[in-house]
Amino acid sequence: MSYLIKNIAFTVLLLTAAACNESSPEAVPENVYYTCSMDPQVMEKKPGTCPICKMDLVRVEIDPNQKAGELKLSEQQIQLANIQTDTVRFRPLGDEVTLSATLKENQNGINTVTARVPGRIERLFVRNVGEPVRAGQAVFELYSEQLAAAQQDYLLALQSKKRYADTDPNFARIADAARNKLLLWGMTEVQIAEVEKSGQVKNTLTFYSKYRGVATEVSVAEGDYLAEGSPVVRLADLRNLWAEAQLYVSDLPFLNQTNEAFLEIPSFPERTLRGKVGFVNPALEASSKIVMVRVEIANPNGDYQPGMQAWMTLKGKVRNAIAVPTNALIQGKNGATVWLKNAAGAFESRMVTMGKTNRDFTEITEGLQAGEVVVVSGAYLLHSELVFKKGANPMAGHDMESGGHEGH
Repeated sequence: MSYLIKNIAFTVLLLTAAACNESSPEAVPENVYYTCSMDPQVMEKKPGTCPICKMDLVRVEIDPNQKAGELKLSEQQIQLANIQTDTVRFRPLGDEVTLSATLKENQNGINTVTARVPGRIERLFVRNVGEPVRAGQAVFELYSEQLAAAQQDYLLALQSKKRYADTDPNFARIADAARNKLLLWGMTEVQIAEVEKSGQVKNTLTFYSKYRGVATEVSVAEGDYLAEGSPVVRLADLRNLWAEAQLYVSDLPFLNQTNEAFLEIPSFPERTLRGKVGFVNPALEASSKIVMVRVEIANPNGDYQPGMQAWMTLKGKVRNAIAVPTNALIQGKNGATVWLKNAAGAFESRMVTMGKTNRDFTEITEGLQAGEVVVVSGAYLLHSELVFKKGANPMAGHDMESGGHEGH
């Protein structure tokens, strides 16, 4: 037994000596931690690999003199977060209203090819909606007993004119009246000349379009019988379109500043079309308190089609003001803040007071000065990083009176 006790005591002594000989791990300062550049939520007190993506952790040292609301990031972190900055400056900024608009057919360019005399459709040359139609293009061929009778009357009037024109001028007037009737019923000068030359009545006659456009409606089929005035093809000239939008009544005074409008069509993001508000519907939609405004746009190449959505921007008077990109602002229940890059290279948040705003820029009436550097991309990432690392709200403790910064 005594021998066993001696062996145990000896073993404990050896283990104690070995433990004493091992070097104690290096203590990591409180202001140093290790994080992952891809997963910044990972924060460790010793080097190693990221448990999420297995990348090597990056050492981060917090400046003990750093302010409570400041953040310092490495160049690698700035690049990965796509943090971009711009210098605060005076910019031309104007009042503007942006409306959702829809492209529609210009009703002034709507025309309908009709049957001017009763008859039966023998052939239809324009059959499908969407077909382009040229001015002078054949649209349909019609068999009409009335038109054939009118041609016969004209041939008889011509014969009487030749025979009795010297003795009775009334025959000349009768022939002219018969010819005008054929013109009114849709015959062309060329077709009438062919009847005169041949002396034969045409049982079927081709009718041509006087207009150009795109077929938006085909109302008949071959074999249909038509009454006088029956529509055959409806054409829309799409070289000019209407952009219609709805404007709130409260914004109607804005039209007193300008009637100029800018249109952006999402299908053509590189283009901005200019036009003028040519019509404001005098009738108010009582249920929604809105009125319709209309802008005419040119469409010479047919790029734009009815039904396309667009953004219509009405711009008012322009003045110079300190303004920052709208996406640089972080808005909360206590107000709005921006992130600035200070002279030491750190990022800090500051509360600001907003003025006029549009889709691209927002006026800052208090809180910024020209020449300061503001974060225009990545502001929300900085906001989240500060909340995550320090549990602090960047707006906490901010107020315009104690901020010590005034606008322009």
